[in-house]
Amino acid sequence: MTAIRRADLQRRLSSWDKSIRLLLLAGPDESASRELAQLAARTLADPADPMAVTDIAADELKSDPGKLADEAASVSMFGGARLIRVSGAGESAQEAVRLLLAAPVAGDPVVMLAGDLAKSSGLRKLAEESPLALALISYPLEGRDLANWLQSHAKDLGLRLESGIAERLMASSDGDTGVLASELAKFALFLDSSPEAPKTLERAHVAALGADSADDDMNLLVSAIVSGNALAAERQYRLLEGSSAIPALRAVARRLLQLAEARHAVDGGAQPLAAVKALRPPVFWKEQDSMAAALRDWPLPRIRRALGAMLAGEQAIKTPNGPGDAAGWQMILALGMGRERP
Repeated sequence: MTAIRRADLQRRLSSWDKSIRLLLLAGPDESASRELAQLAARTLADPADPMAVTDIAADELKSDPGKLADEAASVSMFGGARLIRVSGAGESAQEAVRLLLAAPVAGDPVVMLAGDLAKSSGLRKLAEESPLALALISYPLEGRDLANWLQSHAKDLGLRLESGIAERLMASSDGDTGVLASELAKFALFLDSSPEAPKTLERAHVAALGADSADDDMNLLVSAIVSGNALAAERQYRLLEGSSAIPALRAVARRLLQLAEARHAVDGGAQPLAAVKALRPPVFWKEQDSMAAALRDWPLPRIRRALGAMLAGEQAIKTPNGPGDAAGWQMILALGMGRERP
């Protein structure tokens, strides 16, 4: 087996085994896969060669599967180390990978980015079962692992995090390491920080510049969805239109989980407002009354269906060549118009 963990990759990259022809980066945490692909390019390709990284679209390999092995066998114009990068790969890349692994000699390494491949995926099996390939399946970091990643990344940028900042950043990014990396880079640029001249990232900086400055729009959207206010939901959608639907799907799902907990308490005899006030983490005080009023429209079967719809929306977005964010927003707006009502 040549499946490896995220922590193993940097060590392997620093002493790269030239017999390895393919590094497959897949899994539900696509931000992590992209970050690791960038790390591989910085480590394995010649930084002095502007053409050291050759990008191939996955669609090109459908009609010409031999192109991958041919590119890997090509010689750099400047004689330095090269890397071949394939983005958006799926099952249609299997034949190209077979030809690459069956080539008489190893050429330049190929880094292939795929989405969330099932264990039964033919592409994933090819990489995991071949001694000439490595497969790294990235899952979203959680809890202490995410906190450690955040602190390490901040330190690399010369940022010291004021107490409470890490928790706020993790919550506002929904644990997406790509979003977190982008936010930290923005703060480091603003503060002009570096490992040699570290700076403290304070609450005021995050409040002024952080991604959660858009939280009000998202919270208003979630409240409109839960209360069944279709006009307000449409208005908030227009403000968020063009952005990824995944944070909105997850925000709605989190509120639905809170509704389920409160609904269960009400079904057990609790008063709606008391059930909402007892939720942990607490619901913002301005939203408690409206959420308590909404409970009458949200029996548990409807909540379960709505949660399923939010999950289906995110899966549709992540499906290669799928409908993209439009599917997620459609699921959210349908919920706001009461189409999930029993």
